[in-house]
Amino acid sequence: MKKVNDDRQLLLPLFAQKEMLIRSDVADADTTVVVQQASILSLFFARFIAEQSGQSMDGVLARTAAWLADMQSQGDVCLDLSLYAGLPWPGKRARAPELEAWRDELLASDCVAEPGAVSPMILDGNRLYLKRFLDYECAVAQGISSRLQQAVAMDDGCLQAELKRLFPTPDDAEPDWQMLAAAQAVTRRFSVISGGPGTGKTTSLVKVLALLLQQQPQMQIRLAAPTGKAAARMVESIRGSIEKVACDAAIKELIPTEASTLHRLLGYSPRGYRHDHNNPLLIDCLVVDEASMLDLTMAARLLAALPDQCRLILLGDRDQLASVDAGNVLGDITGHGHAIAYSPQTALRLSALSGYAEASLPVSSDASAISDAVALLRTSYRFHAQSGIGHLARMVNAGQGDGAMTLLREHAYADIAWLQEVASAALLDQISAAYTDYLQCESVDEALKAFEQVRVLCAVHGGPSGIHAVNNGLARLFYGRGLIGGLDAAHGMPVMVTANHYELGLFNGDTGLLWTVDGKLCAWFRQTDGTLKGVPVQLLPEYVPAWAVSVHKSQGSEFEQVMLLLPDQEADSPLLTRELLYTAITRAKVKLSLYADELTLRRMIARRVRRSTGLAARLGWPD
Repeated sequence: MKKVNDDRQLLLPLFAQKEMLIRSDVADADTTVVVQQASILSLFFARFIAEQSGQSMDGVLARTAAWLADMQSQGDVCLDLSLYAGLPWPGKRARAPELEAWRDELLASDCVAEPGAVSPMILDGNRLYLKRFLDYECAVAQGISSRLQQAVAMDDGCLQAELKRLFPTPDDAEPDWQMLAAAQAVTRRFSVISGGPGTGKTTSLVKVLALLLQQQPQMQIRLAAPTGKAAARMVESIRGSIEKVACDAAIKELIPTEASTLHRLLGYSPRGYRHDHNNPLLIDCLVVDEASMLDLTMAARLLAALPDQCRLILLGDRDQLASVDAGNVLGDITGHGHAIAYSPQTALRLSALSGYAEASLPVSSDASAISDAVALLRTSYRFHAQSGIGHLARMVNAGQGDGAMTLLREHAYADIAWLQEVASAALLDQISAAYTDYLQCESVDEALKAFEQVRVLCAVHGGPSGIHAVNNGLARLFYGRGLIGGLDAAHGMPVMVTANHYELGLFNGDTGLLWTVDGKLCAWFRQTDGTLKGVPVQLLPEYVPAWAVSVHKSQGSEFEQVMLLLPDQEADSPLLTRELLYTAITRAKVKLSLYADELTLRRMIARRVRRSTGLAARLGWPD
C-alpha cells in the first residue's frame, strides 16, 4: 500500500482535475464512479508500464500511460499527441515533449509499438492507443467499410414505383428527405438515418422495412437499441407508424414489432456474449435505434456478430450526447458536423429513383463512400413554426448563444419557462406540482402512464440542483403530505435500476414504480410490448429514486413536460456541454421549464464535446 501511495504522490497532479471534480460534487453519478475508478486504474497501469520498461514513475512514459488510461476512462479512445505536445502536463508547469521528441521517446520503449505489433500501447501516427481500443476501432472501421463496398441487387423499377407510392410528394416541392433517406437505406448494406426529434426517423424506417420486405419477403429483420427504455420507445413508435404506411396488408404483417437491447440481442451473460464472429446472428438486416448511445466496444462486438451480408441500419441524432463509455461512434460515422453530400454517382441513382433533379440534391465530387451512406432528415414535424422548444434546440445546436438568450428573455413562447433564480423550497413545490397526477391514480398502469409524462432532468449529481438533493427533497415532501407511503413506506416512489439483472430481465436505466397491488409491494415496469411486469421489491437489483434523473439516463426517452435543473455559474464543469443541453431540451415534447442562470447557459452553448478517436479518419472524413 505504501508503494501505491508513493506512486500516487508522483502522479498526483495528473489526477488533480478529476479529484477536484469529485470534491466539488458536480459530476453526474455515473461519471463520478468512473472518475474515482479511473484514477486508481490509471495509476496501476502507469506503474505496470514503468516496471515493464524499467523507467521511473515520474518519467515521460509513465506519465503518458497514466494520461492515456485516464482519458480513455473519460470517453476518449486515444491520446492525440499533436494536441498536447509542448503543453503543460495536467496540473503541472513542466511541459510534455515536443511532438517528434515525444513520439521518439515513446517508441524507444518496449511498451509502445506501431500498428501490427503486440504491445500494451500502440502509436498510430500521432494517436496513442491502448491496444485493445485500437483493435476495436479498426474492427468497426473494417466492418462498416466492407459493407460500403458491397453492391446490393435491387429491382430499381419496382423500387421506384414503391417509393412514389410511399412518398407521394408534389413534383415542385422541396426534396422529401425521408424519401431520399429510404432510397439510400434500401440500396446499401450500411446506412445511417440521422435527424432531430420529430423529423420522422421511425416513419422513414417503417417505410424502409416495407420496401425491403416487398423485394425479399423472407428477409430476417431484427430491431435493437442500447437500452431497454430506447427499445420500448422504438417498438411504440413502429407500431404507431405501421398503419399509416401505404403498402399491402401482407407486407405490414411482416414488419417486426419487437425490439431488444443490444446486450440481449448478442446473448450476454456473466460468462460473456453468445454471439460473435464464431457464432454470428442468423439475420439479414439489423436496425439499431438511438445509435448516439452506441460506444466503440459495443459497436465492435455488434459488427463481429453480424454475417458479412447482413444489412446494418443505424438511427439516431448525431447532435446528441455521445455514449457514456469510450467512443463517439455515431458522431464519427456522420462526420462531426461536416456537411453531408452525395457523390455524383449516388446523386444520379437517387435522382432516378426519386424523380428529383440532381441539381436539387447536395452533391460533391469529393464526397466519400461514408457520406453517401448518411441521410440527414431536416424537417421537424414535432416542433411547429411557433414552437419555442424547437427554436431553442436549433439555436443551441448551432452555437448561437446570443440568439438563445434573446429567445429566453423575451418569454415569447408558451412552451418554455425560464426561471433563473428559484429558492430551494419553491423549486421543490413547483416540481412536486407536476408530479401530483400520477400519485392520485388508482391503478399502477394509470400511474405509470401519468408518471412517464413528466421528468426532472439534472446535469449533475450533487449540490442543490443535483439528483440527490431533488430526489431526497421530493421524497420528504411527498411523504410529509401523505402522497407516498401508507401501509408500505415506499408505495408510489419511482425507481431506476442501476445494475443489470439478466434473470429478471432488468437493466441499468430501467425505470418503474413501487406500487402495492393486492397487498404486495412490487416494482412495476413497462415492457416493450406494453404490458406490465411486477418484481417483488425484495428481488430488485440496486436502484435509486427516479423523480430526477441525469440527462444521460434520459436518452431514448421523450416526455410531455421536462424540468431541466442546471448548477449555478460557480459550479462550472467540463461536463456541462452544448450536446448535454441540446439533448435535455429535445426530451421535451410540449413544455420545457429551464432552471438555469445565463452564464451557465452561455458556457454550455459554447462548449462542445471533443473526444479523441481515429474512427472518422479511418472512414474517410477529413481530420
